[in-house]
Formats: sequence, structure tokens, C-alpha cells
Amino acid sequence: MRQVTWTKALTVVTAIGGAIIGKWAVSDLFTQSTEDKTKLLMQAASELNANLPMNIDADNVLFSTVGMRNEFIYNYKLPNYEKENIDIPAFLGNMKPTITNSVCTIECMQTFRNMEIIVSYSYFDANQKQITEIKVDTKECPKT
Repeated sequence: MRQVTWTKALTVVTAIGGAIIGKWAVSDLFTQSTEDKTKLLMQAASELNANLPMNIDADNVLFSTVGMRNEFIYNYKLPNYEKENIDIPAFLGNMKPTITNSVCTIECMQTFRNMEIIVSYSYFDANQKQITEIKVDTKECPKT
């Protein structure tokens, strides 16, 4: 059941971030220089952060995003969990394929793929201890 919840949370937040980036890309702010990518990613994070923290569901809170150089980071808090009580390999085994598939296939993530950036998902426990981070390098996504 929790797998389904985390998958829904991922889809919601991925759509929001991708839509913000896509809006700017369509309005001609998108270029390939590292400096311009950084500016675009920072603007997207700033806009998204204005609406955070966001309770995705009972187990997931998106509390911040960060855009820098060639990376966009989603920071989640799992308020009902402590790192010591999480089976991290099982968590990664369940989440990494789902996250990778979403980043590489969902339409709203196309701009991230076009920019060839790394999309990261960092997870923190109830005590703000980092549980894990899952990175997807969009350069490794199959070309569609």
C-alpha cells in the first residue's frame, strides 16, 4: 500500500516541477548554456518552493526543491518514519525503478530530458536525517 502512495506522490510533484520548467522553456528562457540552465532551474525551484511545504499524502511532504547547474532536486520528508526503522535497500528497490521510469517517460518531464539534467529525489526522516537520494541522469533515458 505504501508503494502506491509514494508512486502517487512522485507523480504529483513531478508534474508540478515539469510544468513550471516547461512554462519557462516555452517562453524562450530555455537555452543550452550552463549559466542559463542554472538560472532557469533556480527560478523553477523558487516558484515551486513558494508553495511548500506540500503534504502529498500522510507519508510524504515535499518541503523544498533546489535547482542548480545541471540538477533539479526534490526534497521529501517522510514524517512517519525514522531512518533506523526503514529497510533502505527495499525502499530503493521499490522507488528507483518508479522514479527512473517517471523521469524518463512522463510528458511533463520532457523539458528536463531536453535540458539533459540530473533529477534527484532526496528523502529525509521525521528527524531530518537523510535516508537516501535517488538520481536520474536524463542523458541516460532512452530517446523517444
